[in-house]
Amino acid sequence: MNLDSQIDSILSPVANKISGIIFSHVTIHGVRVEFLILLLMIAAFYFSYRTRFIGFWGFKHALDLITKKYKHEDTIKRKKHGEVSSFQALTATISASAGMGNVVGSALAVSVGGPGVIFWMMVAGIFSMALKFAEVLLGLKFRQINKDGTSSGGPMYYIINGLRAPWIKPYTPYLAKIYAVCCVFAMIGGWNLFQINAITTQITNVTGLFAGQRWVFGLIVAIITYVTVIGGIKAIGKFTSKVTPVMCSLYVLSAFIICLLNFNHIPHTIALILKEAFQPQAIVSGGVWGCMLWGFRRAMFANEAGLGTAPIAFSAVKTSKPVAQAFIAMLQPFVDTVIVGAATAFIIVVTGSYLNATGIEGIELTSRAFATVCPFFPVLLTFMAACFVLSTMLCGSYYGTKSWTFLFGESKATTRTFQIIYCLFIIIGSAMNLKSVVNLSDAFTLFLAVPNLIAVFLLSDIIIKELKRYCRRYNIGYFKNLK
Repeated sequence: MNLDSQIDSILSPVANKISGIIFSHVTIHGVRVEFLILLLMIAAFYFSYRTRFIGFWGFKHALDLITKKYKHEDTIKRKKHGEVSSFQALTATISASAGMGNVVGSALAVSVGGPGVIFWMMVAGIFSMALKFAEVLLGLKFRQINKDGTSSGGPMYYIINGLRAPWIKPYTPYLAKIYAVCCVFAMIGGWNLFQINAITTQITNVTGLFAGQRWVFGLIVAIITYVTVIGGIKAIGKFTSKVTPVMCSLYVLSAFIICLLNFNHIPHTIALILKEAFQPQAIVSGGVWGCMLWGFRRAMFANEAGLGTAPIAFSAVKTSKPVAQAFIAMLQPFVDTVIVGAATAFIIVVTGSYLNATGIEGIELTSRAFATVCPFFPVLLTFMAACFVLSTMLCGSYYGTKSWTFLFGESKATTRTFQIIYCLFIIIGSAMNLKSVVNLSDAFTLFLAVPNLIAVFLLSDIIIKELKRYCRRYNIGYFKNLK
C-alpha cells in the first residue's frame, strides 16, 4: 500500500462521517436533494424576489460601473481605505470560481444530467446574482479597517459586527469561527489539492511532461504562488486583472471556433437543450426536477453564491460605496456560470462528446470536444486550465489567509504561516491523490453556506434598505421612485 492509500485509509472514516452529515439529503421524485443545496436555491430565489430580480434590471448599471461609464464623484475624488480596484476584485472572484470546477464540473453535469442542464445552469446563474449582491454588500458595509490601512472582511465580520440582536449576539463569535475554520479547510482542499492534482494529471496525460515527477510541477506552481501571495491582495489583484480577462476571452473564443466548425449542429443543439430542460430523457432520473437540480447544483458550486467567499475579496476594494461594489460583484456569477460554464457545457453537446462516453468524465469530455478542431486544441485547453487553476489557487490562498488571521490574529507571522502551509499542500497535492481530503474539503465548502446564510437572511432588511437608498439617491433601477 502506497502513502496515498495509507493516508486515505486513515482519513476516509472521518471524511465519510462528516460528509454524510453535511451532505444530508431527502429524495424528491426519485432525486437526491442535499439540504444545503436546497438552502442555497431558496436563498437565490428569496433575494431575487426581495430585490425585484436585480440580476435583470441591475445588469446594465453593473456594466456601467465596471467600465466607468457611470462614476460616483465621492468615490473618485476622495482617498478611501482599501487595497484594490473594483476590477481587480471582480477578476479575483471570477478567478477563484473559474478553475477546474467550470471545466470539469460543467462537463460532469452534462454527462449526468443531460443537455437540458445547460438551460438550468444559466437560470441558476442569473438568480445567483441577487444572492451575490446581498453578501458582497454586507461584506463591505461591515468590513474592518486595520491600522495599516488594509481591510479585512467577509462573513466572519458581518456575523460579528452585523448580528447585534440580544438573542444571537452571544453566539456570533462561535458562528464566525465556524465559518473561518471551514474556510481554511475548504481552501486547502477544494481550492488547492483538487485543483493542482487535476491539472497535474491533465498536463501529464496530454503532454507527457512531469510523468513520474509530478511533484516537480507542484514545486514550480508552489514557488509562483508563494512569490505572488506574499504581496497580498494587491499582487493577486494585479495578476488576475491581467490574466483572467485574457484567459476567459481565449476560452470563449475557443468555444466559438468549435461552434463554428459545428455550425450545422447549432440549431439542433439549442432545440435539444430546451427540449431536454423540460422533457429530459432517461439519462437523468426525476424528470425535469432532476435536470433542474443538476443545473442548480452545478451553478451554485461554480459561482460560489451563498458561500461568502466573494465578500472576502471585495472587502479590500477602495470604495465608500458598498452598494455600487455589490452591483459589480453580480457580474461574477454571470461570467462564471452563464458564459464560461455554459460555454463548456454547450461545446460538449454540440460536438456530441457526451455521447458514448462511458468511463469518460470531467476534463476528458471537454478535451474530447476541443480535439474535434485539431490535435493541438487539447493542449491549448490544458494551458488555459493551468492558468485558471493558478488564479484559483492564488485567490484561495487569500481567502484562507483572511480566515486564518481571523482565528489567530492579524500579523505578518500568522499570514506567512498559512501561506507556507498552503504552498506545501500544493506540492503534496500534485504528487498524491488524497481523495478523502478532497471529499472532506468539499463538505466544508458546502457547509460555508450555513453560517453565511444565517447572517445574510437575518440582515436582509439592511440589504434592501441600503439598495433602496442607493437607487433613490442616484435615480437608478426599480426602486428609484419607491419610498
